[in-house]
Amino acid sequence: MLPTFQAAKNIDATFDSGLDGQMPITAFSNFTDGLEPNRRSREHFITNTNLDDDRLWVPYANGVWFQPCCFNVTSGGFSVVLKGLPGSMVGTHYHVGTVHGYTMRGHWRYLEHDWIAKPGTYIYEPAGEAHTLVITEDSPEPMITLFVVGGGLVYLDKAVNGGFAAYEDGFTLLELTRKHYREAGLDVTKLDALIR
Repeated sequence: MLPTFQAAKNIDATFDSGLDGQMPITAFSNFTDGLEPNRRSREHFITNTNLDDDRLWVPYANGVWFQPCCFNVTSGGFSVVLKGLPGSMVGTHYHVGTVHGYTMRGHWRYLEHDWIAKPGTYIYEPAGEAHTLVITEDSPEPMITLFVVGGGLVYLDKAVNGGFAAYEDGFTLLELTRKHYREAGLDVTKLDALIR
């Protein structure tokens, strides 16, 4: 028998990530990539990131940016290179799908675990875990990690037993990236090649 769910009542949508309100909540306007279905490529592709071009880093949280590699409009997943300054963090969030990560530079960890990722560390996360990503204060350089996220993620308003605060997926990050590209004077149409 499948579990039944009741609609939540009197939801407190305040967001307390421990970042003193510095974590943006993306309010997106639609659930579409904006492309006609016949313009959406289903073939393999390659993309190049330029870790040295500051214009390409999309602001995400205080001291945290990303460069997109792929927006998966089938699963809502995405692939990004995430960069964070020592001492910065990404608020507590819950993954609805699996995550793969490969650390290229710097040191980071999840507050809820006792390991520290360093260059060369690969991680696999099963769906259903909530955690808080922190770039360690003693990281010798900004953290740069490739993340392949197999679905959306839900930001929680408290680290333990938190309620819903915000939602991110390939669609919301695509919209955030398009906005950044427009504001930075970059060619927004180049992002179309990253939509799968």
